[in-house]
Amino acid sequence: MAAVSLTPRALYEEVAELLRQRIFNRELTPGSWIDELKLAEEYGISRTPLREALKVLATEGLVTMKVRRGAYVTEVNEKT
Repeated sequence: MAAVSLTPRALYEEVAELLRQRIFNRELTPGSWIDELKLAEEYGISRTPLREALKVLATEGLVTMKVRRGAYVTEVNEKT
């Protein structure tokens, strides 16, 4: 039987998944500003992995990044 090796996920990927679930559950409401400092403190992490997670979510269209304004939750289509 072949051994299965599990690769640990990067911290930003875990944070992206947590934020993704909060967006889908409407805990982070569409159009709302994402408070990086508050979330980093809540998760007990620095802002760097949080920002990386936000970039991932931006490529998925769940977050909109605005220059010098931060990140905002984009409208989520219920059909997806």
